[in-house]
Amino acid sequence: MKLLTALQIHQWDAYTIEHEPIPSIDLMERAAGKCTDFIIEQMLIAHPIKIFCGKGNNGGDGLAIARQLITEGFHPHIYILEFGAKGTDDFQANLARLHQLTTNINFIQSKDFFPEINENDIVIDALFGSGLNRPLEYLSKDIVELINQSNAIIISIDVPSGMYIDKSSKGNAVIKATRTLTFQSLKLCFLVAENADYFGEVAVLDIGLDKDFPETFDTAFEMISPSLVSSFIKPRKPFSHKGNFGHALLAAGNKGKMGAAILASKACLRTGVGLLTLSVPDEFLSVIHTAIPEAMCAVRGAKTEWKKFDTIG
Repeated sequence: MKLLTALQIHQWDAYTIEHEPIPSIDLMERAAGKCTDFIIEQMLIAHPIKIFCGKGNNGGDGLAIARQLITEGFHPHIYILEFGAKGTDDFQANLARLHQLTTNINFIQSKDFFPEINENDIVIDALFGSGLNRPLEYLSKDIVELINQSNAIIISIDVPSGMYIDKSSKGNAVIKATRTLTFQSLKLCFLVAENADYFGEVAVLDIGLDKDFPETFDTAFEMISPSLVSSFIKPRKPFSHKGNFGHALLAAGNKGKMGAAILASKACLRTGVGLLTLSVPDEFLSVIHTAIPEAMCAVRGAKTEWKKFDTIG
């Protein structure tokens, strides 16, 4: 599975919008619907709901989720981080739709407008999404710190606010999510050790982006998956002989470290080598013969005919 950069994710959205085709506002509605369904199915809204939105498309997702929750009979409180900018077109469209259903929309212009957040609240984080390219500061940083201090259940949409998509966010102010509902594919940020305290449980929601688009470009990172491994496996004929699949020499193990030799040998045989010779010290031959009877042994230090091996490790 390819791990995309923030730019590639944006291009994937744009390609789907153009080729499905689907208006961007409808794609946002579809993504928000997946989040709303997940939240309701997981019974994550048994408490007061507070939704925090920026004015980009991640905030638009949050507004759409708020509207969908209202139509399902819930009563979320909506808080919009206000910097004076108009916001994206899809954010504005969703804000207009939301105004038709509720007046419980609040604009945060300074710390004086911060709401009280209790530990029994459900917080939906839709402040900043995958396009973030610099650390949060000032009011944005302050609201993230307020949310983190609340001990509430926090659900981040696509990515915890403050987290970069394709690199470590160490040292940045980042939402500490209980769960993250990310769109379409796993992101590199969820595989970076320094980010582990921030994204919680990650659910990947299929929002219907074009399935073939990621195959049209290369990525710096790719995650090994069962489907990727399966594509490398060549079927063997029913009457194949082990001698047809190579002979490997593996030098491993020593006093106190024979477990490594056993594990490496099993991995070597499991991944398809036909014949395996394990080079170990003489006093540990019985360990190998007992644990891995299918492997042959060569005494380490003795004269070895290297030419008979296809692979040496």
